[in-house]
Amino acid sequence: MFMNLLSIAIILGLGYLWVTRGFFSALLHLACVIAAGAIAFGLWEPVSMFLLSKAPQSGMGTFIGDAAWGLGLALPFAISLALLRVATDKIAPGNIIIEDTYDAIGGGICGAGIGLITAGIFVLSTGFLRVPASFMGYQPVQMANQGNFEIQQKLWLPVDRITSNLYNFLSQNALHTETPLAYYYPDLASAAGTQRMSEGNGNNKNNILPGGFDVAMHFTVGKGSNSPADAIFSDFQNPGSQQITMLDGSPLPAGSYIEGFLINFLAGAKEKFGLVVVGKGQLRLIAHDSAGNGVTLYPIAVTSQARTGSNQFGRFRFDGEFYVASVGGATEAPMAFEFAVPAGYEASSLYVRNIRYDLDGSKPDREFADASARDLAIQTGELLVGNATASLNLAHAVTMNATDNRAEGVQLGKRLADRVVLQKGNTPGLEVNDDNEIVNGEGVFNPGDVQGRGLDRNLRVDSLFVTKDTNIVQIQITGDPAQFPTSFFSTSAAPDLKTNVPPRLIDANGQAYNAVGFIYKDTNKVQIRYTTGRPMMGLDEADALVRSRDDQTMFLIFRPSVGVQLKHFAIGDVVLATFEPPLELEAERRR
Repeated sequence: MFMNLLSIAIILGLGYLWVTRGFFSALLHLACVIAAGAIAFGLWEPVSMFLLSKAPQSGMGTFIGDAAWGLGLALPFAISLALLRVATDKIAPGNIIIEDTYDAIGGGICGAGIGLITAGIFVLSTGFLRVPASFMGYQPVQMANQGNFEIQQKLWLPVDRITSNLYNFLSQNALHTETPLAYYYPDLASAAGTQRMSEGNGNNKNNILPGGFDVAMHFTVGKGSNSPADAIFSDFQNPGSQQITMLDGSPLPAGSYIEGFLINFLAGAKEKFGLVVVGKGQLRLIAHDSAGNGVTLYPIAVTSQARTGSNQFGRFRFDGEFYVASVGGATEAPMAFEFAVPAGYEASSLYVRNIRYDLDGSKPDREFADASARDLAIQTGELLVGNATASLNLAHAVTMNATDNRAEGVQLGKRLADRVVLQKGNTPGLEVNDDNEIVNGEGVFNPGDVQGRGLDRNLRVDSLFVTKDTNIVQIQITGDPAQFPTSFFSTSAAPDLKTNVPPRLIDANGQAYNAVGFIYKDTNKVQIRYTTGRPMMGLDEADALVRSRDDQTMFLIFRPSVGVQLKHFAIGDVVLATFEPPLELEAERRR
């Protein structure tokens, strides 16, 4: 309701304003608004990408990243409109006087056009913010029967759709370019509405950096076979054919097929609590027919890891309000999303939280004849399994027997290493829960503040929060390599070690787990970082380790999945230690 009233108020307000200014002045401003809108849509992606790349990953400035796609449209529009208006005032400083009645009518018509485009840009911009799905009472796309997305709500005056359709038309005609807006965003208004449909009614991430995911594989199911729907849109868990409709509510035509994409979500895609959570509305596929008509499609199913600590996978239909989440603590989270593509259409662009991946007419990596062939690849793990051990450098690896809880600089369990104890209420930069566990954050302390001498049990903060399917491994990377094989000061590995690559634990299945923090101590300070949603991408994110200093101690903090067998500790691809027998990671015992 409120978005309706606000849109009407913008149109009426600007319409009245330009009635008072007269037709000629309003006509000039309308031209400026149309031009500013074209500039804004032309600059939208690069400006948004710039804001995303510059937005802080922690602290107060993170809101810039959350609002990047909205600001990327609104800011160029406002700035270019202001500059164009200044220029036109210099070029045409005087007004043209015509008969009062016609002057008012012309000014009102132009003012209404100005208001309509301005309101349209406003609605589209706010649609890409990290806000609730029904922000200001408006949710253009909603979930209908069987989990299908349908356009079920429009504004009384659909300024968002009118504006996007206007610039789609101009991008193919008067303002034609080689990369027209209409080709990449055939239904921009719906995209703005679905982008914010995340778990918790818009609480989770609505953006991702280009480096936050890889498209590892492109596959099809039943393409060109003209097979019946139950041979394409079924699976081993649900033998019945999935009922799929288009955004306008029309049924999927006969002869349709599946386009699938294995997306490997990386560390940058994680939420603050350490998991990747993706909703149906945060991915979309654009497909075109031979005449160039575009259609926007949303995933119908996803294949992901079904249980932590194993290579068992399941295919889950988006047939209701369902959000897929990664399991355990692995750094990478592979998920295979499937889209139902109407017969006669070819996929052209894939969007992951509005980051475009152009297909450029590329052929799929795999073509499954029907659903049963795809199901076999899921059940064997062939569709998703990666292997981080393939490129490891084992030349410098030292075999360790680390089954003892504290053997050779390896500590299992959530208790802070090196006897670090903080006092509750004196943990600046760290988020602590009611159980006195560190949940998230980064803090710097004086060495005397972490000794915990004489502290009452209820005031001691000496543990890290873990979920039921993860646990903590802390590894010391300082000290004499003869005593601590995991030390960064390894003499044999020194030429190959780098500080700008992630420290990792790798399990027997080839799954990697980046460090999610560290405990650093020297004579002057103690630094604690625990950021499961922002894993470490290199040791250079901490204080520099210097071989000549004997006062530095650092433990890396890992949060792997429960049930896995940890095989290697590596910095980048260089393995410093191989655990034999492998470290069996069990769940934390509750006190």
